[in-house]
Amino acid sequence: MAITLVNLTGFQPGIASDETGINIKTFKTVVEPEFKNYAEAKDGTKRGFGVAPMKKVVTLDGEVTGSTGVMAAVATAAFTPANSSAYFGAPTTGLYLDKGDVTEDREGGKWKEMSAEFSAHAGIP
Repeated sequence: MAITLVNLTGFQPGIASDETGINIKTFKTVVEPEFKNYAEAKDGTKRGFGVAPMKKVVTLDGEVTGSTGVMAAVATAAFTPANSSAYFGAPTTGLYLDKGDVTEDREGGKWKEMSAEFSAHAGIP
């Protein structure tokens, strides 16, 4: 019996690259307009909408392995992740740290776990 290899084109591995400073578990990108306001007619029906440029929010989760890369990110300097976040017309401006947390747990010999959220807005370098 011969084995046939079927090439599934277009599919990608879950996380393509390692991130410096963490053993990455998840990498999530959300792209949406800054706002979307509807214009209503006098009878309350929607006539159209005004939409702002897109914003991008990237969330990383993992285990802390060092103090560089993701773990050295700050709110005032652009961060460039190793993994791609260029989807759905996302802005190509810098990602800035919005929130970061580290959880240290002595139960069950767990590693230090981290989560960080970054955002990019059109028009901000």
